[in-house]
Amino acid sequence: MRLKVGFILRSLLVVGTFLGLVVLWSSMSPKSNDENPFGKRDDSVWPKGDLADQFKAVVPWPHVEGMEVDLNSIRLKKEGANHVQGAEQQPNQKQVIQQQYVTFKPHTQIYTSPVLKKGILGNFEPKEPEPPGVPGGPGEGAKPFVLGPEYKDAIQTSIKEFGFNMVASDMISLDRTISDIRHEECKYWHYDDRLMTSSVVIVFHNEGWSTLMRTIHSVIKRTPSRYLAEIVMIDDFSNKEHLKERLVDYIKQWNGLVKLFRNEKREGLIQARSIGALKATKGQVLIYLDAHCEVGVNWYAPLVAPISKDRTVCTVPLIDYIDGNEYTMEPQQGGDEDGLARGAWDWSLLWKRVPLSQREKDTRKHTTQPYRTVSTVPLIDSINGQSYTMETQGGGDEDGFARGAWDWSMLWKRVPLGDKEKKLRKTRTEPYRYRNHRS
Repeated sequence: MRLKVGFILRSLLVVGTFLGLVVLWSSMSPKSNDENPFGKRDDSVWPKGDLADQFKAVVPWPHVEGMEVDLNSIRLKKEGANHVQGAEQQPNQKQVIQQQYVTFKPHTQIYTSPVLKKGILGNFEPKEPEPPGVPGGPGEGAKPFVLGPEYKDAIQTSIKEFGFNMVASDMISLDRTISDIRHEECKYWHYDDRLMTSSVVIVFHNEGWSTLMRTIHSVIKRTPSRYLAEIVMIDDFSNKEHLKERLVDYIKQWNGLVKLFRNEKREGLIQARSIGALKATKGQVLIYLDAHCEVGVNWYAPLVAPISKDRTVCTVPLIDYIDGNEYTMEPQQGGDEDGLARGAWDWSLLWKRVPLSQREKDTRKHTTQPYRTVSTVPLIDSINGQSYTMETQGGGDEDGFARGAWDWSMLWKRVPLGDKEKKLRKTRTEPYRYRNHRS
């Protein structure tokens, strides 16, 4: 029987490979004369000292354009303005490696946690009823204010221009009282008075006069003066006449407490708020408010107390609903039986309020104590915990935008957007594709 040459060659290759593996296994197996083949190696053959200094890569890692996200370098840069570091203060290779595994741990302050004393009115609760803006006036106590049919056309025009019934709003006092729709238990919390001071940042663009000013009035009226460092107004390139000289003259009555800054071009809400963070220099905490809201009774202490104890915490209040037509106030829907819920995004990117689970409720001692929630942000800035200033992360393009990437040494980089990507973008602040995500 004739055998094909190809079959013979394949057979020889298989047999040769098998024999080679047998020889290799035999050479690596311990010999019978070895007393303890798994004993401790002789340390004298190993180099002494820091291994990072003695072992160098034969081929250097490929270079990846971008900047490593290193909060420590930002902190050192901030400290460098006060003193120049010596050569001995520069971190060595071992310190650099260790810092890659350091996590952002809570930074607690000397502050006592709030205490619930049922039946005893809280120390920050108003001792007397709030005086009305206009006794018996429209909208006082957040009661519905309904205009007659003769205002129909004017109302529709104002809604089309500002989004609200500005005809009714202009008739309501800027210092009106509101209804207290909090949970009854909220009134009996007692707070340490060593609260941090705050800078309130309000961004607006072509906002209606009365809704904007009622926001300012409510903050000044319902915030203890010792904690309100400043109110920073950021005009995001408005062109309404009432927001020009009239606004400048009106805020003079507060003697510098309210500050106004104008953007030279339309920046958008998030960018304008970042500008507000740079302009706010007096407060220890930054509080962002919409330009058409009214703060509630005793709003400040519950919001700032968690930050006063741990400055790595961010707080979000329960936001009640103001009717844009009749200016009544109602609790926001979508929570549990107590109105409590977490924020979440569904798969269609719509914002949802998800009620607290029973598992979460079982761990809570009181109904109105704070609870954890999830927050997402489109652009993350680093917050200096010492001076409470905000700095951009660095490593992006001229607008601060960048993609995340891992280089060959597994270090995190922020790579600026390429020219091809920028040409596809219709606006400077629209979202862009993100290749990597670091959790």
